[in-house]
Amino acid sequence: MKSIIQTKKECYFCHSTRSLHKHHIYGASNRKNSENHSFTVYLCPEHHNMSNDSVHSDIHMNNALKALYQREYERTHSRAEFIRLIGKNYL
Repeated sequence: MKSIIQTKKECYFCHSTRSLHKHHIYGASNRKNSENHSFTVYLCPEHHNMSNDSVHSDIHMNNALKALYQREYERTHSRAEFIRLIGKNYL
């Protein structure tokens, strides 16, 4: 598994191991950057995109994950490097 946050293949929020989806933290034009830098997280369908309590429906949940991954990246890189890579500061 490739993720700078997760060590187990389970939903980050509820720890379910059923029907997991791999979510790219920074999507769209940054999907490849997310893949290359391990900015991914496993989510159950409900927390990914199948309910109102999902990262694709809840902007606060989505931004919290983005900030969490940025903080982790900045443990070994500068904020300027993150912004050059992703194009935005989430902190």
